Amino acid sequence: MIKKINLNCTIGNTGYGITSLNILKGLYQKNIDLSLFMIGNSAELNYPEEKAVIEELHNKKQLFDYNAPFLKIWHPNDLAYKIGKGHYYALTFFELDTLSMGERHHLNYVDYIFVASKWGKEVLLNNGIKKPIYVAPLGVDLSIFAEKNDIKIKDNYVFSHIGKWEKRKGQDFLIKCFENAFDINDNVELRLLPHNPFLNDQQLSEWLNLVNNSKLKDKIKIYKRLPTQYHLSEFIEQSDCCIFLSRAEGWNNEIPECMALNKPIIATNYSAHTEYCDSNNSFLVDIDELELAYDQKWFYGQGKWAKLGDKEMEQTVDLMRMVYNKNITTNPNGVQTAHKYSWNNTVSIIDETLTNNNSYANSTN
Repeated sequence: MIKKINLNCTIGNTGYGITSLNILKGLYQKNIDLSLFMIGNSAELNYPEEKAVIEELHNKKQLFDYNAPFLKIWHPNDLAYKIGKGHYYALTFFELDTLSMGERHHLNYVDYIFVASKWGKEVLLNNGIKKPIYVAPLGVDLSIFAEKNDIKIKDNYVFSHIGKWEKRKGQDFLIKCFENAFDINDNVELRLLPHNPFLNDQQLSEWLNLVNNSKLKDKIKIYKRLPTQYHLSEFIEQSDCCIFLSRAEGWNNEIPECMALNKPIIATNYSAHTEYCDSNNSFLVDIDELELAYDQKWFYGQGKWAKLGDKEMEQTVDLMRMVYNKNITTNPNGVQTAHKYSWNNTVSIIDETLTNNNSYANSTN
């Protein structure tokens, strides 16, 4: 039996784009016959040869198989568009514990749903999603995020944070924690990689003012957007500890990538990254309660996320001081975790699920 899939996704350097690219490559390497229907335009790629593969699969959509299963990797509120007559699978991400009416309506339209974490599956079940749900954790490209073991010559301890300027990502809380943990005499630095193309000038200024008004502003560096994951790997390599104080996450690709590079992790103990963050591979900030999610841009109280208050501040400050004072710069258990979460594993779960559901059976051979 020839396995065919009509694939609808975006390709590029967003979370969805990176996920889609790696799943596409994995399915292609399994000799699954793909017809690619791209959402938007292709952005920067990691390897030159990826462009040829994408063009090949994109051209095949002209003669797509009507009866092949359809896989859409996209937002949960935009799943109405379907290609072909085969089984409809959606792989999707969400951050809050409550779905909107539109998200529930679109999710209940598809035949089968993939989510990246057990937390995500629980959220769907609690929100009345009736379709079969499968957990397919995402992976790490270990050919890119591979420790170089180079000798790093620097005279300070570097905390790094990766994530676009957004209240959900918690940079407002992180900057306060950094200020409370250290003073001007500490040999420490905070590096932010926060590019967010969706902000207007006023919104960007509000975020930059948090840094400019910090008493430790001279110890905080803001980096511009990086074009490929190779550049991201280099950024992480120059870090001593990677810190992610998210109020909510749909997965957070960057944490396993930092783990793969043997970096200690400080992270909130909530939402999707609890799939792979635990007390053996991360320094966890426990969350006592949730609060309504408001950021006046994406979230207007339609669900809840982690409340970051005084207790969480105290935990974070203690952890930041601890890794700094003890000069903790490695994470062998995190390396093992990153190797467990491979893209090959993600693709195998997708392929096996389609096989078990006889979704390939009606494809034209």
